[in-house]
Amino acid sequence: MACFGVLLFLLTFSLLAPWITLDKSKDANNQVLSLSLEKPGFSTQVLLRAKNTNSNQRITHWPYDPPNSKNTEWIPIDSLSFKEGFEVQAWYGGVNRTLDMADILYKMSPGMVKEYMGETIVYKDQKGVGFEVEKNTGQNLIYDHHIIQARYILGTDKYGRDNLSRLARGLRISIFIGFMAVMVSILIGVLVGATGGYYGGRIDNSILLLINTSWSIPTLLLAFAIIIAFGKGMMVIVLAVGLTMWVDVARLIRGQVMQIKNEHYIKAAKILGYKSQRIIVRHILPNIMGPLLVIASANFATAVLVEAGLSYLGLGIQPPSPSLGNMLQENYAYATGGFIYLAIFPIIMIMSLVLCFNLLGTSLRDAFDVKRTKA
Repeated sequence: MACFGVLLFLLTFSLLAPWITLDKSKDANNQVLSLSLEKPGFSTQVLLRAKNTNSNQRITHWPYDPPNSKNTEWIPIDSLSFKEGFEVQAWYGGVNRTLDMADILYKMSPGMVKEYMGETIVYKDQKGVGFEVEKNTGQNLIYDHHIIQARYILGTDKYGRDNLSRLARGLRISIFIGFMAVMVSILIGVLVGATGGYYGGRIDNSILLLINTSWSIPTLLLAFAIIIAFGKGMMVIVLAVGLTMWVDVARLIRGQVMQIKNEHYIKAAKILGYKSQRIIVRHILPNIMGPLLVIASANFATAVLVEAGLSYLGLGIQPPSPSLGNMLQENYAYATGGFIYLAIFPIIMIMSLVLCFNLLGTSLRDAFDVKRTKA
């Protein structure tokens, strides 16, 4: 139950990551190079500057929206001052950076222009439609909406990205790939194993030959071959990981079906004229759900390890999308150079997932063990 609680917490945290973590940009890839390799717990003020857009944008009214990390450039600041005209002086670490108030407040698109008329900024689109912002109003907007306190709970990586945000996104990807890979392995394993175990004879011998042949291929070697043949997409990785685990499911299901098909209620179903497909789906499979859940839990842990290994070797999830494996691959050189926290957090996450799934599988095995339950 403790492991189930941990897994539920990690799943909830990964799903809510885009809303509860500091970096809400796509793939948590908001790079602030001046904040690279900061220690866990680091905190600083950040000025949010609106990013320009490539799409043509028409202005119909004052379209001000409070900025967020999705559409802004992050500029660390120690202090901020407003000079004559519309210059904004941002100081950080003794370095001064001069910014334009108009660029901070509103994103520009092709064809848009900005003009300065006295103490007013005028934005216009291609049709001449626009709006005005007074200097004092702009200063108040910057103080109220464009300055935030950024706290990096797990520090930053070499690109100045928030480690906690990327860890949450990577955890979500690893769980998703693990779940889908387990579904693929169960679908293939149940189909192949149940067919061979129920029909027997030449069909079973052919399937057993296929199982033994697949069993002889090393796991990572098979995954490498599939990824090299079909590319490095998300679904290819799911397929590659799933095809490395179906053999275990097929062997288990085959043995269970061979045992159950000789029970009296199965023979009775045959005498009543039920089709083989109905007997397998409605009478045999429901009675082997216990062992199936156990191996599914164990395969989930295996899938997490295989995906992390593939990503670490550069054949899994590709940057800038984060995964637990490529986070290790990106930061291992820095981890051995005094920034050990860059490797510790992904390793702890992988260990937690694998340990909890293995312990959960052991508990499920004990729960579905009829002899142990009777004892």
